[in-house]
Amino acid sequence: MAGTPDNDELFTDLTEALAMACSVVCAAVIVKDGKSPDHYIGNPEAAQLLLTLDSVQATLADGIPRTEVPPPDTALAAAAFIAVEPLSLPHQQSLTTVIAFAGEHLTDCERAVALLHSLATEAANELMFLRQTPFLAAAFAEIECGVTIADPSLEDAPLVYANAAFERMTGYSKAELLGRNCRFLQGDLHDQPGLRIIRNALARGTDCTAVVTNFRRNGEPFENRIKLRAIRTNDGTLSHIIGIQLDVTRELLALESLARQKRRYESLIRTQSGYIWLMNAKGELKDVPEKWLELAGLSSLSGLPDLAAIRGALTPEAALAFQDKWSEALRSVTPFEVVYELSGQSSSPRWFLDCVTPVFDDNNHLIEWIAASQEITELKRAEKEVERAAYEDRLTGLLTPEGFAQRLDELLKAMDLHPASPVVVVDIKALREINNTRGYDVGDEVLREAARRLTAEVGHSGLVARTGGDEFTVLTLLEHQRTKRQLQRCMAAVFDVPFEIRGFAFHVEASFGYARIRSSRGDARKLMTDAALAMHRSQHNSPLPWTQYTKALEQKTRETVDLTTKLRHALEADQLELYYQPQVDLATGRIISAEALLRWNHPQAGFIPPGLFIPLAEQSQLIGPLGDWVLRQACRDLKAWRDTGLAVCPVSINVSLIQFQLGSVPDKVRQALTEYNVAPGELTLEITESVFEHHGRDLKKDLEALSAMGVRLSLDDFGTGYSSLAHLNDYFFDEIKIDKSFVSRLDDGAYAQAIVKAIIFIAAAIDADVVAEGIELTKSIATLQHLGCKKGQGFLYSHAVPEASWRQLLIDQKPYS
Repeated sequence: MAGTPDNDELFTDLTEALAMACSVVCAAVIVKDGKSPDHYIGNPEAAQLLLTLDSVQATLADGIPRTEVPPPDTALAAAAFIAVEPLSLPHQQSLTTVIAFAGEHLTDCERAVALLHSLATEAANELMFLRQTPFLAAAFAEIECGVTIADPSLEDAPLVYANAAFERMTGYSKAELLGRNCRFLQGDLHDQPGLRIIRNALARGTDCTAVVTNFRRNGEPFENRIKLRAIRTNDGTLSHIIGIQLDVTRELLALESLARQKRRYESLIRTQSGYIWLMNAKGELKDVPEKWLELAGLSSLSGLPDLAAIRGALTPEAALAFQDKWSEALRSVTPFEVVYELSGQSSSPRWFLDCVTPVFDDNNHLIEWIAASQEITELKRAEKEVERAAYEDRLTGLLTPEGFAQRLDELLKAMDLHPASPVVVVDIKALREINNTRGYDVGDEVLREAARRLTAEVGHSGLVARTGGDEFTVLTLLEHQRTKRQLQRCMAAVFDVPFEIRGFAFHVEASFGYARIRSSRGDARKLMTDAALAMHRSQHNSPLPWTQYTKALEQKTRETVDLTTKLRHALEADQLELYYQPQVDLATGRIISAEALLRWNHPQAGFIPPGLFIPLAEQSQLIGPLGDWVLRQACRDLKAWRDTGLAVCPVSINVSLIQFQLGSVPDKVRQALTEYNVAPGELTLEITESVFEHHGRDLKKDLEALSAMGVRLSLDDFGTGYSSLAHLNDYFFDEIKIDKSFVSRLDDGAYAQAIVKAIIFIAAAIDADVVAEGIELTKSIATLQHLGCKKGQGFLYSHAVPEASWRQLLIDQKPYS
């Protein structure tokens, strides 16, 4: 009998929770007299077999939980134990329900049974156990604060996300950070006070802020202020730990300097009398400093002012503080201090510290009170400057991330915001290019002008903060007469007018991401994080400059982080392999070279398409170690073929622009060739036209070094990217590859043939070979030969094949007909 419809989701949650928490062969919800499990996960045959077990039927009959040894030689033989727990569900019908599961590891038995009991108890209260709430994604790629996300459910709570600012802060690349606990940054300093704060907070599962000493990759120490936030599931289970990390080395030095200044003021207060007051034993005034009275605007009074006049010169808070302190002091005859603000006749408020002390005679009898008023205005200004530095951006005068979050929290708690009001993150595009071409002074002026325009747009009712090097966060109030489209138009209009700075006039573009107030449940930090996540989506999707945060977007980010972690593991777990696609002589059909193509065979997911994980590797900079692996594996295969006596043909590998940006490509190639005794001419590096977008002196130097080494250079996908004939004169290429988009249209008309013929003519002019990619039709061969192309590759000849199959092709050496 099927479970009630309103229990379906709960049953699914229970079985999936068991599968996530323990290694199971199967788990199933079973209803008395049912012919099959209501819900199950894992091996369906094993789940069906659970119905027949004595322990299951007994628990269905008497409601007593049980465990059982799995029957041998059945679908349950892979399990180490079986546990059964009754379910007492709200709105349950007369039939009894149990949940049973088969665990793989006996060591999990006690823990698993306890967990199963807990799940059943929660079910009685209609709670969903172990449902994981979405965690905050790391998408602050360009903010000044380092952002990390650790997964405490994994062994040793490794990092699953680290933004670019954290890379810059530590000197470690993402490839070196992901999958590791932050502990390695502590060096040998494992007993710091800040670490004890963090450990205590993690043990209690609470948030915390602490400063610890970390070490950069080059060994340089720095002070890291870490704000850890525990993210929990709906049931309170710790899901993720988000770290907001900031290098505060300079700030701590400044605070230490301010602390020294404060100590000097305190010494001054103790050593100088300042303004002296005298009171009798009852606290009645006997002598009042004239200078203080002038400052308070009371000097025109004749005679000794009464206590009411003096209290009237103070703020109500200060007057009340004095009254309370005096009452206690007269009762206990003890000294006291009061810090207060005195407005008086001054254009700006002045601050004082009054120290009131009892005076005793030789018999220890109270005879009078003496007070010293010491002005501490400068000290208060210094304290305010420290506070301002924490909450005000030095360059633009806007709020800092901390200041924005605090102000937004205040507005959220006051419930003064329309639920649809958006928090918008604005990223200025190409600020780095402005800095590089116009200078950092101009870049700073751009930021200040953008800050001025954004502030003018949102008005006094909104909030504006600079939350990254080229990033602003804005709270705009969504009024009834201001639609979403109007709001977007107004924000975008901030950048429509050209920026005119120091004689330069140029347009500045921006990417926008936003989250609605109602989406955060009153959490300012989450609103800022969600909006930043949406902005990063806009950054990578130029046709869509505005992106709204959604749960689906966060889920997509979580999947990206998960796949990045798996890709890092794939490098270490030998899940990668090279496939080879032959390049043939179009006239004879004989194999003359091969292109090595990276493949990822995940043990559970199977083959993951390169189009999915290669862009991910480039975004996370895992492309560096991936490219190193491809280079070394290709050289290793070349050596293995030669050692077995095969006639080796040259192999080409693809090299990303990011690998050149990471540096040392010529050194890595030279090392691999030397280690595996591979001749430079046997290796070709394929580089796409996108290199021309960032061409520069360093790239040219690297390509010249590779060419001088004897390594062949191939320009891939020619004519589809950032084409520039002038660059062909700057860079030397041994080969140009005609993109398959042109080859596939050879028979569509004269235009495609003219393009191919032009490419062949250009290649001849620079003395480069030509290879046609994507040949799938026999008739294309004759056309290509007629146009002057001699080499090609494509599915017509062969798909990319595993190394073993490629080895057999080398052995057979049969020409393709």
